[in-house]
Amino acid sequence: MNAQVSKTLGKKNPFDIYAGGENLTNYYQKNAIIAATQPFSQYFDASMIWGPITGRMIYAGMRFRIK
Repeated sequence: MNAQVSKTLGKKNPFDIYAGGENLTNYYQKNAIIAATQPFSQYFDASMIWGPITGRMIYAGMRFRIK
């Protein structure tokens, strides 16, 4: 689940401020890579990743245009 909110401020030289987040439910796949500690074994398999592998990420920022 992702969300972002933006607000434009100013009329002559407008700029945006924004805040948002990704993976808001903080769900992630544990042990995503099978046999990750043995990369040269026959059981190593990185193709089994089916979900997020990192937790929640919150961000904020400002956007403006340079002419």
